[in-house]
Amino acid sequence: MDSGGSGDLHSLEGDQVVSAIERACESDLRTALRLVARYSAYWWSHGLQDEAAAAAERVLSMLGRTVPVGLDEEYLLAVLHGAASAEQAQVERAQQIVLESTGPFRYSVTVLLWSLVFGPFEPVGVVQDVLERNETGDAWARAAVELCRGYPGLTTVPPAEAAQALRTALGRFRMLEDAWGTFLALSALRQTVDEPLDLTTEALALAEQLGLEEETGVLLCQRGDLYRALGKLEDAREDYSQALDVSERADLPETAAAARIGLARTARYCGNLPAARAHLSAVLAFPELEDAHFEALHELTALNASEASA
Repeated sequence: MDSGGSGDLHSLEGDQVVSAIERACESDLRTALRLVARYSAYWWSHGLQDEAAAAAERVLSMLGRTVPVGLDEEYLLAVLHGAASAEQAQVERAQQIVLESTGPFRYSVTVLLWSLVFGPFEPVGVVQDVLERNETGDAWARAAVELCRGYPGLTTVPPAEAAQALRTALGRFRMLEDAWGTFLALSALRQTVDEPLDLTTEALALAEQLGLEEETGVLLCQRGDLYRALGKLEDAREDYSQALDVSERADLPETAAAARIGLARTARYCGNLPAARAHLSAVLAFPELEDAHFEALHELTALNASEASA
């Protein structure tokens, strides 16, 4: 089986992959489709879903609903990448490919991407059938199956079983020394435990290693929240500050707003009310961030109360 990012094509990187797909679209759609499939794991494990979507949309625009002979799963992967803009007929064809399949997917990553993209909208019985079929796949696919079994919202297994499935997935991905799979398992498992600080720290280190800027910013904010709850205000301030740097560099306004709200709360707890007000003002200056504005106004109420009692 193919994990989706290995072999001789692995020498291509970034823009080279996109260029190769563009060239193939003009002369050999089968090669273009194979490239999209082969680089599925690479794109997702490096936070390059937008690049994957753009490449898939280019190929799908030329294929329409036509599936090249012998490339059903490659077509499915292209639709999974470009699901946000795919035609309804293409989505239906991809769903048909899954329902007509009888054995495990050829690309190990397919079971994971299908579960994450289509799984939440499929009947539970269909999800269970897909996962069971892929239990006979390679080691990576089997780890991915356990991850999907425990992933929030994908199956109806009891919480204790879901947590155990995530621990199994984590152990398998660690044995495979697969950073992305380990990161995904940690990210899901940390939501099931009472004290997630250590799991969050490990997941954060992997997000940084993989270059996942959005996930790094979010995890820094979440670890900052944990530190703040423990009264470790300097550690919290440092995490929020790093999250702000990452989110501003990567143009992630929602994460930047969350980081500033965290900094405002930490500053208020430390008695630095002017700094807290400055951070909240910066959040309220962000356009079109309704949730962040609501949270900032709530914190502003607490800040005003602190100033009134000072």
